[in-house]
Amino acid sequence: MPKLAKRLTDNLARSLPAPAASYAIHWCKDTPGFGVRVTASGERAYISERRVDGKTVRRTLGKASGAAAISADAARKLQVAVSSELQQGVDRAAVKREQRKAEKEDALTLAEALKTYVRDKRRGKDGLALKERTKADYLAMVEPAGATASGKPTAAGELHTLAARSLRKITADDIRRLHAELEPRGQRRQTYALQVLRAVLNWHGVAVAESPLSKATAGRDRIVLPPTRAKRATIPPEKLGAWWRAATARAGRVSVDGLRLMLVTGMRPGEVFGSEHVDGLLARHVDLAGARVTLPDTKNRQDHVVYLPTQAVEILKPHVTGKKPAEGVFAVLPQSVMREINKEAGVGGVSPHGLRATFATVADELVPSSAVRRMLNHAGEGVTEAHYIGHGEARLRKAWQDVADTITAAP
Repeated sequence: MPKLAKRLTDNLARSLPAPAASYAIHWCKDTPGFGVRVTASGERAYISERRVDGKTVRRTLGKASGAAAISADAARKLQVAVSSELQQGVDRAAVKREQRKAEKEDALTLAEALKTYVRDKRRGKDGLALKERTKADYLAMVEPAGATASGKPTAAGELHTLAARSLRKITADDIRRLHAELEPRGQRRQTYALQVLRAVLNWHGVAVAESPLSKATAGRDRIVLPPTRAKRATIPPEKLGAWWRAATARAGRVSVDGLRLMLVTGMRPGEVFGSEHVDGLLARHVDLAGARVTLPDTKNRQDHVVYLPTQAVEILKPHVTGKKPAEGVFAVLPQSVMREINKEAGVGGVSPHGLRATFATVADELVPSSAVRRMLNHAGEGVTEAHYIGHGEARLRKAWQDVADTITAAP
């Protein structure tokens, strides 16, 4: 960088030529470490430079031209102050950066923090992003009350009362109030919401003082979140035959056959019927000749092969034949059909997901638990199951067939 042949003044700073590219620094002849930076666009600023702890530290003192420009003499005085502070370990620029960082962090609301979490969170074991349905579930928690397209009112999300609150200003009392407010929504939703809140706080590195969700908090002041084990009502054994006959009497209806398929295969509702975030069963997933369904990227992020019992093949055949590979096999599930079948069979409180739970209950009586987990595509296998117990195709096919035969032959 060039050194001026004379003392740096206001007129000289404004008359120095702009470089062809980037910037140039012109150092004052009389004042060491004091100069003016001129950019290719013609912008000019006084700067200070000195060595601190073996490093060259450069700081901008102020503009040398244009609005809010300062004089060369004012910049020279400021240089002395800045240089002295740096020598004493005080860095104004670093302090300002920390202040801006703190202000930015204080301005981050729970709603904004949740959006960032949903966008950038990756699973530790495989680096994959959250599922679209999971993202939607989380984001819905900070939404205000509204209405459906038909005008039916909808409740505000579980975390909406804290949505606009600065993430770093959420207190232990806020969390306790939220816990109490969510009680009418049921333990499952209450727990789910608090788990999401805790995950967002942890991910952003925010530690709430004496948080009731922290294990470090005294037991009397802690909120213990129960495991989120959903209890699915299943079809009672004595009603299983009646339910199957009521459903079979309506065979041919798309929604009914989808329910029947779920019961004899254990597939999830979303895997069969799809949803806002999941395609559901497509024609290309079904291999009738090979009597199998291959479900891609399932809930546990792995492909899952369902070996179809003969009953499932017969259910699928009319709904798959002639369809293009990307066409859906079943329509969106109308809840009214499920209620209709339940009523005729004398069964109460069983949801579509309860059919999967019923399949699991029957399977548990017939095949080893390790095989049941494979059939249901559940994650969390132990080392023995994952690496030592093999479940060949023939064994799994027989397992699915045995379960289906038991269900369809129920008295």
